[in-house]
Amino acid sequence: MPESRRVLRRQGDAVACFHDEPIPTLGSSDVLVRVHAVALNYKDISIFDGQFPWPTMPNGIIGTEFAGEIISVGDKIRLFKVGDRVVSLLNLDGITGRETTIQALGQNIDGTLADYVVMPESALVTIPEHLTWAEASVIPCAGLTAWSALNMTSRLCGKTVLIEGTGGVSIIALILAVKAGATVIITSSSDEKLKRAKELGASHVINYKKNPDWEVEVLRVTGGLGADVVIEQGGAATLLKSVAAVKRRGQVSQVGFLSGHGQGDIFNLVKSLISKACSIVGIQVGTKRDLEEFMEFIGLAKLELAPGIDRIFPFEQSLDALDYMRKQNAVGKVVIEMGGSTKQE
Repeated sequence: MPESRRVLRRQGDAVACFHDEPIPTLGSSDVLVRVHAVALNYKDISIFDGQFPWPTMPNGIIGTEFAGEIISVGDKIRLFKVGDRVVSLLNLDGITGRETTIQALGQNIDGTLADYVVMPESALVTIPEHLTWAEASVIPCAGLTAWSALNMTSRLCGKTVLIEGTGGVSIIALILAVKAGATVIITSSSDEKLKRAKELGASHVINYKKNPDWEVEVLRVTGGLGADVVIEQGGAATLLKSVAAVKRRGQVSQVGFLSGHGQGDIFNLVKSLISKACSIVGIQVGTKRDLEEFMEFIGLAKLELAPGIDRIFPFEQSLDALDYMRKQNAVGKVVIEMGGSTKQE
């Protein structure tokens, strides 16, 4: 059994170093997981660069989601065994979604860019057998966020979904919405990225740099009705446009705040909310039950998430992967593998 692990720890804003350190003590209700793949998120970049708007752990291990294999279990473990393939919740305390405490991986506790991690049994969910390690690693954050934002347990067939951007959440939302039979409109500032989105099933694409009044274009292509669901990524700078683009009694799922600090028009926002009788729902990933339902859907549908992965880096190139992510070159997810191939061993 290994006694030490290799980790990538922050050493200040935008600085991180590899370290070898002892593996944390395994508690009676914990499991030891050999990490096979870690998917990066913009949250990781925000924390790494010192821009995250919530408190973070000083010098913590980077990373929020992973996929791995259990290699040892505590003496009270009943639900899992050695050899099981698992992912975990991002917030280890977030079982029901009503908890008032938070243990967020890579945020206020150590993250996942390590070749071994110790996890509580309560936060783990098993992975469908057909998925690669890389595919499985994108599920706990971007995947589950997309699932929750689309309200995938409701009927999407025949509805219209507007997705902003072509990052990890957006591309997985595109894959899910198309699988569910929805018509998808997607926006980006890059024609090349929009071309890729069309290949993945988007029915309509809008370059918001060339068409800054993109909400008007959404209304045009929907015959004046708007989208049933809007995956809102920008925050203050784009929220009013998203409400303008949503259908009457539709839903704007607020996923991101990529525009950072901004000043929106609150009066017109409130007026639009009332006139459209629509809702804005804040999306904070999902609960354990949501993750279990998503895994069940993936398994039954034999859903492949590989098209949602832009690039895979080896562990020793983690800093290059973070830089690549920061430059917003990716269409979909950036994944780091801890050695081996992109297929299951």
